[in-house]
Amino acid sequence: MSSYEFLIEGSDPVTSSVEKKAETFLVTIDNKVVELYPSGDNLFHAFVNGTRRQVAAARAKDGTTYIDIDSVLIELREPSDDVFGGGAGDAGGEKDKVFAPMPGKIVKLLVKVDDEVTEKQQLVIVEAMKMENPVLCRANGKVKAINFADGDQVDTDSPIIELELAE
Repeated sequence: MSSYEFLIEGSDPVTSSVEKKAETFLVTIDNKVVELYPSGDNLFHAFVNGTRRQVAAARAKDGTTYIDIDSVLIELREPSDDVFGGGAGDAGGEKDKVFAPMPGKIVKLLVKVDDEVTEKQQLVIVEAMKMENPVLCRANGKVKAINFADGDQVDTDSPIIELELAE
């Protein structure tokens, strides 16, 4: 059994453990157990509160684990002495840059240069692991630059969109 502790921005540390039994993974998060059944490469089915959920998981070279549950993306990193980086696609707190949460293909840009944007507005949809992931704006502002086009491949190091933050 492996045990982990992770942070969700603004909350207390959450403890979890993972145990593999035959083909099934038993994931315990704060005393709640979720069973995961493999359904393909990096894909699983989970039963949460009696409802079946599709789960995709991938581990990046930097050790970050990405978990997508019904198009809700969770980014897990090892705790460090630095300030916690927050959720997927935030690239360590740079609110004026929008990054892909994981390597993938831009399905659709939802804004253009000079558009006014608001916090939590969908800016772009990135397809990764056969799932479409909306990437949200982290601050109010104006689109200063768009560095990719629909259909382009993106990584997690190059900003897709750059913003001029509102004051």
